[in-house]
Amino acid sequence: MGIFGAMTTAVAGLQAQSFALENISGNISNSQTTAFKRVDTSFADIVMSMGQSSSRQSSGSVLASARATNTLQGPVSASSIDTHMAITGDGYFQIQRKVGESDGEAQFSGANLYTRRGDFVMDKEGYLVNGAGGYLMGIPIDPGTGNPVGDVAQLMKLSTGLIEARASTKIDYAANLPKQPRTGLLDITDYTQNPALNAASPATAPSLTGSLAYTDIDLSASATDSFTFDVNGTTVTLGPSDGTAGVISIGEAVTAISAQLPAGISVAQGTGADAGKLVFSSTSTGSSASITVDNIVATGTNTVAADLGFGTSATASGTDAVPAGTGVVIASDFATFQSQSREGGSTTVYDAAGTPADVQFRWAKMDDSPATWNLFYQSNSEATGSQTMWTNVGTDFVFNSTGKLTSPTTGEVTIPNMSINGNSMGSITFDFGTNGLTQYASSQGDVDVTLTDQDGYASGSLISVGVGDNGRITANYTNGQQIDVAEVPLYQFNGDSALKREDGGAFSVTRESGSPVKMNEVSITGQALEGSNTDIAEEFSKMIITQQAYSANSRIITTANDMMQDVLNIVR
Repeated sequence: MGIFGAMTTAVAGLQAQSFALENISGNISNSQTTAFKRVDTSFADIVMSMGQSSSRQSSGSVLASARATNTLQGPVSASSIDTHMAITGDGYFQIQRKVGESDGEAQFSGANLYTRRGDFVMDKEGYLVNGAGGYLMGIPIDPGTGNPVGDVAQLMKLSTGLIEARASTKIDYAANLPKQPRTGLLDITDYTQNPALNAASPATAPSLTGSLAYTDIDLSASATDSFTFDVNGTTVTLGPSDGTAGVISIGEAVTAISAQLPAGISVAQGTGADAGKLVFSSTSTGSSASITVDNIVATGTNTVAADLGFGTSATASGTDAVPAGTGVVIASDFATFQSQSREGGSTTVYDAAGTPADVQFRWAKMDDSPATWNLFYQSNSEATGSQTMWTNVGTDFVFNSTGKLTSPTTGEVTIPNMSINGNSMGSITFDFGTNGLTQYASSQGDVDVTLTDQDGYASGSLISVGVGDNGRITANYTNGQQIDVAEVPLYQFNGDSALKREDGGAFSVTRESGSPVKMNEVSITGQALEGSNTDIAEEFSKMIITQQAYSANSRIITTANDMMQDVLNIVR
């Protein structure tokens, strides 16, 4: 076996070094290939044995095999393309290959491949495909919840058409209301219609009116005659005091009746439209009043039973000077409302068809003890006269002495049947959270709004797609919306190095690699690419060594050939 064995071993050496040179060549050729994983060469000796003794063993031959470097990270560099992505650490993208088209629709192999090549761009059909023809697979995102739909990846086809409008259902809001607003408290007695909420409004002033039959009461009697009647069960006697026989003035009637009225109720001669009337009013908070006038009797001779407009026996019951709380501000009261409330920010909401409506807010402080505020929104900016212009949200916002909100405690209220300039927005949740509303001192006395946002939008068309560091694909639309449409999962293998290499930087599963396992945590960098892990300097060094080894093996063949010639010469 000697000379022939040496030649055979040298040939195996040439083949092994040639294989190594082939790998080096491939590595250098792909030094600029995205996410390329170089192939190193592993040499294994084949021991020749001619017995049980180690002294009868020779170095034998050599076997060269490829050694994968899948787990070696390539350098990551920035990219100007939004859909490019780079994996940091372990993991592979899942892709499929396109095999053709049918009726204009792409057809795929159905076989999953794995790659770290992340130079994905969107094609005309909405698929994300990398530079080697690998179509990215992902998990759809539920637009309502923002959560992935299941955990099985599928080919991602992004919609390039219009995104449907979404009706607003919630307004997020945060603000500080001044402890002492510049406008002071809202005074409901200044309004034609009470904008407060409760039917029995606080600080109400009932006005009780009754017409007098004449400007003066002519008793048609002598100066000694008198006129008597009962006020709430007390007899009041009036007699002439101005020297005119049989005449009693309204002023005299007011003086006499006032003396009989309970505390908090007063009477006065009416003016203007109320001339010729006795006007009764209450100054007691929340009180009601009833004036009963009866038993009208004229004494003396030749008298005429004229009355005070209440009839011979009647009751004048009070009605509020300011009507019961309606929860609205009419257009004719807007100037007053504007002077007694503070601007509270605005936001644009949308109905189901995507029609926008601008919601203007104003805050009015209703009471100091406890500190109570009402929130209004402008429901009709074009209202006139008695038409509703502003609508009360319908909740008393109550604060304690430290400026903390004590009611409501849920962190949100519902604005029922919101309507803006005739557009019905439905019921909207006004969400201020646990600390979104406060009442702290403010030097300006104004409302400081820090957040006004909502969840609706109009329809829009796709303008770009990007990738976040959390591996989510985000679609950007002309309506300003950024919506997560899919999540890019990464997969790992127990035996990365045993994956089968495919064209285009892809790998397929083998028995030795094990099945793919979806990773719970991913590290994906958007607008970035992983480069080749080939080091040119290192490859050149290996090439020099390989060349020397190849040359040395060729010298062995030459030497063995010379030795054979020597043997043949002996025979001659």
